Amino acid sequence: MNIVSKILEQGRSIEEVSSIDATSFKRNYFKKKKPVIIKGLAKAWGATERWGLDFFLDLEEDKDIYLLSDNFIQDDNRYRKASFKEYIKELKDAENKDESFKDYLTTLDIFQYYPELKSDIDFSFFEAHTKVNDITAWIGPANTISGFHADTANNVYAQIKGRKMFIICSTKFNKTMYPSSKHIYGAVASEVDINNFDVSKFPEFMSNAFQYVILEPGDVLFVPQNWWHYVQAMDSSISISNFGYTKFEVYSLKFKERIIQSLHKRGYYKANNCFCCDKKA
Repeated sequence: MNIVSKILEQGRSIEEVSSIDATSFKRNYFKKKKPVIIKGLAKAWGATERWGLDFFLDLEEDKDIYLLSDNFIQDDNRYRKASFKEYIKELKDAENKDESFKDYLTTLDIFQYYPELKSDIDFSFFEAHTKVNDITAWIGPANTISGFHADTANNVYAQIKGRKMFIICSTKFNKTMYPSSKHIYGAVASEVDINNFDVSKFPEFMSNAFQYVILEPGDVLFVPQNWWHYVQAMDSSISISNFGYTKFEVYSLKFKERIIQSLHKRGYYKANNCFCCDKKA
């Protein structure tokens, strides 16, 4: 049973502001671990003004990438290897023909691939409070889904093209979000698939307090660390995510996660009980 509409009916909108500076962001949202939408903050970015499928096809170099489809978090998913431009051509062709297309590009380290594009974004209001920032791109067709999960880092998410819906839930409801025991690097997944919901397995899930937003191009969303979120593309879209770590977190949280991931890859921690192993084909 799909319960997305029910969640939206009982949920409330995320707080929205029209502008932000580093000081007020830290005081009102970053330190309080409180989500906020900065409406239109990225509208003047070079990324929002220039990026698109044709723009990517005109880039000089091509790169190897891995693609996902359906719901990466709750589905038994598999990666598919492709080249960046091959994928963009396939996505553009599907759009032109109005055909169904499921593959999407997730957590692409776009500025390692194309460092010349770094000047097209500006997360300075957030990066004033972080030591390390892992910035990745998300590119894909309409209806792609990332099921409920909670990232261990603070996340500032900028919508560049198309629209995306976020449903978020506070850490206060960790227990009734039904965390999965599976290992996932830098995050915790929920066992609940709201597109195929089984109330008998998760009887308390609908008692959680949800917030939601549909991000338009140029909107920026702050998702505090460990907050649960579900993401669904309403259109073919391009997004940029900035996972930021404070100096303390670099030498505590991030260092710990790297050790755990290293142990996992060597089979010493949750071997074969994860979202990563045996998925690249």
